[in-house]
Amino acid sequence: MVDAETAVDGENTDDPEVADDPEVAADLGTEPAGAVGTSTDDPLKAEIMRATYGALVKRGYSDLTIQSIADEFPKSKSLLYYHYDGKDDLLASFLGFATERFRREIDVETDDPEAQLRSLVDRLVPESLDDDEYRLQVALLELRSETPHNERFREQYAVVDESLKSAIADVLSRGVESGAFAADADPDTEAEALVSLLTGARTRRLSTHERFPIGGTRTALDAHLDRLLADPEPER
Repeated sequence: MVDAETAVDGENTDDPEVADDPEVAADLGTEPAGAVGTSTDDPLKAEIMRATYGALVKRGYSDLTIQSIADEFPKSKSLLYYHYDGKDDLLASFLGFATERFRREIDVETDDPEAQLRSLVDRLVPESLDDDEYRLQVALLELRSETPHNERFREQYAVVDESLKSAIADVLSRGVESGAFAADADPDTEAEALVSLLTGARTRRLSTHERFPIGGTRTALDAHLDRLLADPEPER
């Protein structure tokens, strides 16, 4: 059997015991490592992603191993070795999975662009975080900190940022067209600014935790959104 350290190091996992594992045999396909489908409709990938989520919450990135993910996975550890080259390959897939899920969650048009934009800010910088949410966000921040040295992580986080920017720009564009936002508000420029503000707020929160001034930050974000609103029409 391929040991966890070999798998984490990304070395070849073409071990005969892996190929002979009944769960692997039942799931063999032609896709390369790390490509277990791209949708939550893939039951196996959903289980692997849930296991990765659970391990990240419990251990964070620095203490994460293939074994710790396998401990959360209800099926054979060999399936992880078959589909992924190692820990970072699996985590890159997890980031892609999370990005697709995030895209679906925010890609909901409403008749009120202002309410949608404020709701998005609420989701990204909520008033409070429970322990699991906090630990997961810390783990994801650790992953982001690896991007200067890990091209796959860097590519995934570029997609995350671009997805958020695109979603915000779309809401702003609809708001400008409907008259909810100021006519001179440039959606792309304002979206870029908001992505930086939100990313910075989330990073500061995780860096300072209980000392983070969430009230003041939320007030500042609300003020920024207020600045984008169209001036009310004068009463006649």
